[in-house]
Amino acid sequence: MRTFLCVLAACLLASAAARAAGDWIEQGDSLDRQFKSAEALAAYQKALASDPDDPDLLRKISKQYVEMVLDAPSKKEKVRLAQLGYDTALRARKLAPGDPEVRVTVAIAAGRLAFYSSPQQRLELSSVVKSESAEAVRLDPRFALGWHVLGRWNYEIANLNPLLRVVAEAVYGKMPPASNEEAIRGLSRAVELEPGNALFHAELGRAYLAAGREKEAKRELQKSLTLPRRNRDDAGAQDRAKQALRGL
Repeated sequence: MRTFLCVLAACLLASAAARAAGDWIEQGDSLDRQFKSAEALAAYQKALASDPDDPDLLRKISKQYVEMVLDAPSKKEKVRLAQLGYDTALRARKLAPGDPEVRVTVAIAAGRLAFYSSPQQRLELSSVVKSESAEAVRLDPRFALGWHVLGRWNYEIANLNPLLRVVAEAVYGKMPPASNEEAIRGLSRAVELEPGNALFHAELGRAYLAAGREKEAKRELQKSLTLPRRNRDDAGAQDRAKQALRGL
């Protein structure tokens, strides 16, 4: 009888902990939708205490770290947060390598960290962006964000700063193949799958512009500005769209 009561008590405690974790995740999701990254992170971390090996929760935490970089007051803090985001994403990938959302989270975190890294580290992280986003769309061909990240990688490599290209070729011998047309292919697929995304339209417009297709560029850039901001990166994307339109 005593053993039974102990087992029952343990089950009740586990059930209560699971409910509490679920409440924290729900709160974190709500805060994430409000762009309150620091508060969302705190909620997710409380949930993680109950299940430290939950890859989806680690993915959500990585996202908050990556987005908090945007508000960080110094480069040192931006690098710290970007590194935490990348490390957390890698933990999630180790637990769930077949999850396309996890794979693209690694790609996004690598891209954010690359922005604050040395030229050589930036190129190494760039290869992570390519491989992880490509794997994400292989796992789920209808994953819009995966196509967007893959298209964005092609755009960034195709339009790489000439000085950085020289460094890259010195390190790697030859740059990986990339083109604005491949960028347009990936970014167009993302827009097709998720037409209400301001970020997707803005970056497709910039790729069209880089390819000299001004009519299509103007259409996509203007479309971006008509859409609501659903993610933290949308504001920056719409600012880039406005800047690009001023040059047309």
